[in-house]
Amino acid sequence: MAEQHDNVVTIEPIDNLSIVTLKIAGNSIESASDKLQLAPPVTASGSDPRSLWFGPDRWLLISSSLSADSMVKTCEEALADVLHNAGDYSAGLAVFRVAGPGARDLLASGCGIDFRAKKFPVDSCCRTRFSQIAAIIVAQGPEEFDIYVDRSYGVYLNDWLRESLSIAASANLLGTG
Repeated sequence: MAEQHDNVVTIEPIDNLSIVTLKIAGNSIESASDKLQLAPPVTASGSDPRSLWFGPDRWLLISSSLSADSMVKTCEEALADVLHNAGDYSAGLAVFRVAGPGARDLLASGCGIDFRAKKFPVDSCCRTRFSQIAAIIVAQGPEEFDIYVDRSYGVYLNDWLRESLSIAASANLLGTG
């Protein structure tokens, strides 16, 4: 269920995504990137599946329409000659969408990343510590971000986002642009 404060920010869990984690041997990254059109460093690319870069040799492949098994199979076929590991990680991550004019300010209160639009534009992707837990944050739109965390931290992150949003909204700390 989405929560909204004064039309400033919404927080919504995103369920039913297929998520595949992909690791590629260092000497094959360029070839594999071309074959699967993987996102370049610190970015996200594509639509469905969407490729999220989160390390020098690691990506997440995200889909709302394809199964994780079909994405793993695509990786196996495209990378038959490349040392790689692709696995279903759908049950391993919780995903939250934070959207609205104050979303950048809310996210900035949880970590040291510079979320200003010039520094973290649409399709930026980073792996960081957010609210003291490991997270991958993706700029899906100018005021729309997805946060991926280990599922065991899902309740904690949901509570942290909502409490921080409530505090910031009541203190009028969230910007509107």
